[in-house]
Amino acid sequence: MEFRRLQAFIAVAEERSFTRAAERLNLVQSGVSASIRALEKDLGTPLFARTTQRVELTAAGAALVPQARRVLGALRTARQAVDEARAGLSGTLELGILYGLTPGDILRTLATFRRAHPGVELRLRGPGSRGSSSHVEDLRKGDLDLAVLMTAGRPLDGLRLHSLVTESVVLACASDHPLADRSSVELADVMGYDVIDFPVGWGMRSAVDCAFSRAGLPPRKAMFEIDDIPTALDLVRHGLGLAFVPERIASDVADMRFLTVGQYRPTYDVCLAEPEDRPLNPTARAFLAEALGAARRGESTSATLEAASAGQARGAA
Repeated sequence: MEFRRLQAFIAVAEERSFTRAAERLNLVQSGVSASIRALEKDLGTPLFARTTQRVELTAAGAALVPQARRVLGALRTARQAVDEARAGLSGTLELGILYGLTPGDILRTLATFRRAHPGVELRLRGPGSRGSSSHVEDLRKGDLDLAVLMTAGRPLDGLRLHSLVTESVVLACASDHPLADRSSVELADVMGYDVIDFPVGWGMRSAVDCAFSRAGLPPRKAMFEIDDIPTALDLVRHGLGLAFVPERIASDVADMRFLTVGQYRPTYDVCLAEPEDRPLNPTARAFLAEALGAARRGESTSATLEAASAGQARGAA
């Protein structure tokens, strides 16, 4: 099977259109059609069911999709390995990040990695409409090399997760809200109040949903679904509801209350994820090693500072 034929096949399979596939590949439509016909002849079976209205995968075509993606990924990795052996790290790193919640160690690693490897093109992609779930899908398809994800502590099929940090979720409320005079709440206390939620698929939403489930509470109805923390806080500020947000932002916002959650406190893990079904290209492998090394050094520094602080406290006592 030729590389270009597989490229054309994947483009048509994802676009469900020969016209859009040709535009995506910067080819004429007749060239894409010829590649698909040649591939079908090689395999001895139709890969697409074509009508005047739509293009759909046959059973054989659907079976070929994951294998074709693996082959194309392996070919890209092989080409990049040869280029990098000749001239050092080069090529492209496709990295999924989280808006406002990407750990500082990852951002610092990006900066040092770019300085050390100027031949590498860094492409950063924010989450789509479904948050971390968008990154998960793109990792499985091969559209991302690595991605920063928020998870609720559950494994994800086909991905290897490297935990970077575990963070808690707090409840944001306006200073004049009926709950504002408390320092903490139980999840049951939230029932009956309007809640501003992240959409389904976002790591924050998954963490809170899991906490409600552990507490034996029914699913809450969201007043609004917002995928942007500053906007959610603005809605809270104007008395339009409560919002579950990362604890780390509480110290930066002075005009509202942030309440800790008691027994079933929501938490989420921030992870760096890689695919399990294909090897990383050399550039992604090098970045992953540097990022995990920086995270370990950060944990070591934090542990040292905590031990020193504990020692000072014992001495003062």
